[in-house]
This record gives sequence, C-alpha cells and structure tokens, in this order.
Amino acid sequence: MKKLRIQFAFLHVLPLLCLSGIVLPAVTAAFDQPLVMVTEEWPPFRINDDTTHSGFRGIDIDIVKQVADRLGVPISIQRHPWARALEMMRNGTADMITGVAHTEEREAFMQYVPVAYCSVRPVFFAQKGKGSLVRSYRDLSGKTIGYSLHSAYFEPFNSDTKLNKRGLSTEQQLLQVLALGRLDLIIGTEPNISYDRARLGYVEETEPTVYQPDETTELFFALSKKSGSIRYAGALAQVLQDLLTDGTVAAILEQYR
Repeated sequence: MKKLRIQFAFLHVLPLLCLSGIVLPAVTAAFDQPLVMVTEEWPPFRINDDTTHSGFRGIDIDIVKQVADRLGVPISIQRHPWARALEMMRNGTADMITGVAHTEEREAFMQYVPVAYCSVRPVFFAQKGKGSLVRSYRDLSGKTIGYSLHSAYFEPFNSDTKLNKRGLSTEQQLLQVLALGRLDLIIGTEPNISYDRARLGYVEETEPTVYQPDETTELFFALSKKSGSIRYAGALAQVLQDLLTDGTVAAILEQYR
C-alpha cells in the first residue's frame, strides 16, 4: 500500500461513532445535542466491520473516536450510499462527513475545516498486459474508462466530456468489471483501490498503466451549512489540531499502512 501523506495542521471534524442511535459516553457535557455523521465503506478509511457498534473500522473511525472522547459529545454514524450522504449534507439531515475532496459545488452546502488530514492520488488500472498501452493522458482517448460515481479525481479528467467514461457505484465494482474485460481502464484513488485490489484478489488480473497523473487529492472533514452544526466548527478544529500536534493522527495512519 502506498504511504499515506499526512499534513500536520488541524483536521476537521468530529463524527459519530455509533449506528442507529448508539452513542459514545460523554467526557464532558460540551454540546447539547448529538452530531450525525454519514458515510459509506471506503477502505482503509472506512472498512466494513460487523463486530463494531458503527459497522465500520478504519482511519476515519479511529479519528472520530478520539474526537468524540475529547469533546464529550454524543455522536452516531449512519451508513448511506455516497450520493445519498452528500444529499443529506446538502439538506441538513446530516451534520458531518469525512474523507471528502474539495469542490466548488460541495462548498456551496458544506463548510470544510481548512487543513487536510490526509491526501490520496488518482491512479489508472488496465487488464494484465495492457498497462503499457496508456503512456500519456492522450492515450485515454478512445478507451472506455470506469470511474466511481460522485467522486472527484483531477483536472482535466473530471470535466473532460470527450472521454468515454462509465460511472459505477464503488471501486470494488470497477475492479470486478475491469477483470471481466467490460472496461478498458478504470480510475481509482490510491491507497484505497490497491487495498481493495489485493483484498479481493485482482492483483493477477489487473495492472497499473504506465501513465499516472501527478496530482494529489486532499481529504477533509466537512460540516453541513444547513444543519446548524457549523457552530461547533471552532471547538472541533481545536481538538483536531491537538490530535495532529500530539501525533495521534500519525499513529492512526501508521496502523493502516
């Protein structure tokens, strides 16, 4: 797995650690109501785990636990498809989301904590033996390229309407369809897609292309502008800053390398 890049400045958000109304014990009565975080599986940041109260484990979940403990706030994690989670942030039925890339569209309804806690990078994969056919961005032309719906990768790819792009729900689906030969290429995020590629057994059937973008995508926590949760932004930012400064975030990231 590629090394995660840590940016030491304050993170961002606190979330919810328990599905269906289960809450973490409060250390202090800091806030008068629970916060609701919405998310879906995205290893290694959010990994499915039926043995936990939230149904998840992973980088984001461990950070959320730390934030909840230090703030003393009741928090719950709700599982929703990514598109639905974003819509809940838009209409204010959710308070917080983690692992989001910055876009102008999202900034219209979410307030980002202004320093990224980690970054990922876009990566293209082809079927085994065909990675050498893509040596530059120009070579993407004429190929059927799978991507994850509602994800942001890099420019000009995101806005390139001349490319033949096919959206699927998850990166796991992208790997499966590529392995079956129904797509020429797929784009994903590193280290997430490599984590799934190894876990799901697609290493022998797929390979990275020669061309890989140089861009990186920073990940943020964000609060809904409509739910009223942004009044907590200052306290959240301070706690997250402390977690970065004292090495807690670095220690969490190290566990998933």
